[in-house]
Amino acid sequence: MVQVSLSTTTSFDGDLNALVEDLGTALTVRFDLDEPAPAGGLKVYLDSDIEQILNRLDLPAAIANPQAENLNLLATQTNFDNSGLALEITEGSTFATVTLNVFDNPEPDTTLPETFDGRVDAVLSLVTADQIATEDQGSITGLGDYTVDPDAASSTVIFVDEAGQLEETPPPEPPTTPEPPTPEPPASDALQVSLFTGPDYLIEDEGTVSAHAFLATNGVIPEGGLVVSVDAPNLSEFDLEGISVEGGEIEAVRDGGFDLRMMEYTTLVNLPIADDGETETEETATFSLAAGEGYEIVEDYSGGTFSLVDTASDIPRGVVTEPNDIVSAVVTSTEITPENPSFSAASSLYFDIGNRYLNEDGTYTYIDYNEDVDLYQVELSTGDTIAIETFEVEGNGLLETAINVFDTEGNRLSYASDLATAAPDKLFGTPEGTFNEDGTVNENQTDNYLEFTAPEDGIYYVGLSELLSGLPGSFGEDVSYSITTPGLGENNRATGIGNYEIEIDLLTEDNPRKTGTPTPPVSNPDVTNPPTLSLSANPTTVDGEGNFTNAVVEFVEDDGISGITFTIQAEGEIPEEGIEIVLNSNANLLDYVGLFSRGALPSTIGGQSLGAFYNEDGIPTGIRLRVQESTMTVNLERTNRSLQLADELDFESLLDKFEGLETDGPEDVTFFLQ
Repeated sequence: MVQVSLSTTTSFDGDLNALVEDLGTALTVRFDLDEPAPAGGLKVYLDSDIEQILNRLDLPAAIANPQAENLNLLATQTNFDNSGLALEITEGSTFATVTLNVFDNPEPDTTLPETFDGRVDAVLSLVTADQIATEDQGSITGLGDYTVDPDAASSTVIFVDEAGQLEETPPPEPPTTPEPPTPEPPASDALQVSLFTGPDYLIEDEGTVSAHAFLATNGVIPEGGLVVSVDAPNLSEFDLEGISVEGGEIEAVRDGGFDLRMMEYTTLVNLPIADDGETETEETATFSLAAGEGYEIVEDYSGGTFSLVDTASDIPRGVVTEPNDIVSAVVTSTEITPENPSFSAASSLYFDIGNRYLNEDGTYTYIDYNEDVDLYQVELSTGDTIAIETFEVEGNGLLETAINVFDTEGNRLSYASDLATAAPDKLFGTPEGTFNEDGTVNENQTDNYLEFTAPEDGIYYVGLSELLSGLPGSFGEDVSYSITTPGLGENNRATGIGNYEIEIDLLTEDNPRKTGTPTPPVSNPDVTNPPTLSLSANPTTVDGEGNFTNAVVEFVEDDGISGITFTIQAEGEIPEEGIEIVLNSNANLLDYVGLFSRGALPSTIGGQSLGAFYNEDGIPTGIRLRVQESTMTVNLERTNRSLQLADELDFESLLDKFEGLETDGPEDVTFFLQ
């Protein structure tokens, strides 16, 4: 089995392995293997004990301008609290490196000052698959088989805002382990050149300007610049008179391509599409790096392809393209109607070189990965209800999103967070969480879900963003995005980005709300002498001052909670594996479960919650349980107005939304065992 060693270095000019924000220093992480990485590559996991420490690094810049060797950066995963990440070493490699710039966070930090302000000594450690923390098993998947060199298992990196903070704490004791192995020289001393392009679709009647970012790494650009060649067979489709270059100049234009003289390590070519007056039919334009002198091509990042269309309406239905963060951009029209009520698409919340907006002074505002918003347009009549659901995609880290609905003036009309939601066919989720053990998506777990009813005829916009950007407030600050001004939003660190799928359904008689798959009857084939079970219930409401009421209510004041504690008594022998039963009812539990309970299994003592029970009509009427002790308790929460979440994440309006059914008086719900 391959053994992996870890070492880190920084560009700080001093004795300490330090990253200094106001100096813009960089961290280089290196992995060394005692034998070549196996077929398919080797994914390794680097973790720490410092929550959100990755966000003191400029990860967006690393994505846009990768400085890595022998790593498949597209396979990178971050863990639940952004304290660590997994990286894939390419097949056959015996070492890999990645360089990450420090991120200059604004001070003071109001979210997590213990991580983002002042000096933090972070110990980065290699972790094997069997050592992944429980909370990270859904986000760190597919690790390879490897052992860790005990003499190079961890490395300490010091994060500070300014160099003076390095003197505030005594330097760490000298290491007692041997020095990391001497880095091997790169396979070639030639400059490595990459090419990134965007956006995916160029619209002739809008004169879309394509972006071509050329990156040079692993060397020094000569004094007179580096000339790189580009093959572009459909170059005639572009307005060459409108070309502009930042960080270089066009050396020559030839039939089917051009030569670029790079004077800087990042050189940007802006090339507008030409409006030739001809109808485009599934036409594309490809740009790719060609071989030349003085550089080598990074094959995985060597070009891109544009789709050419005459108007935005020519973009196929269901295709999402950037820029689409504001209503004046290329918003994806769902085109849903009562006759065509369903829409689906696949996209991502991530950085795209083509996701940018032209400023009045001729510069561009680029949308960072944690500012990315995807907008979807729907046209509704008064009383129309749409159901919006997003889905995780295999290979993601943990995608954390918010769904918002806006009117044409940008007013937020409704929103949902994936911290607390469940689709009608996925109440409570399952014990496995977002991902199964093999890394596949758990289809019984909700990513995010929202229903919205139109108050009047008109156009509405569904916005999907990372979590904090999509909330009305976060920790006392307004960090929400705008559908009229690009580049707003959380703008500091993302809580979860990646690929997603989305479905938007107009609910009609012929296209009703989703229902669950009917649950098979309970079966305990190995239990020959089952115990006798009895059920009792204790409804309780506790207000913010700790006063108890023996009843369940659908609304509580701040810091109140209301719910039912069920007690199941078993008389007789319970087998070691337990007994599966259903705590069923004569009601739709979706109507009786509060905001923070819909997406989480009811808590238990003396047994386990296994998920919701769906009746023959696909309605969740009960809870599947495994009884393991003679006394088992199950807590079903009706409502919980947690002040902490209400204050930190501005959940007040969301809590109001999920208070549930309005009634004119007491309601009776019958619960029973089966």
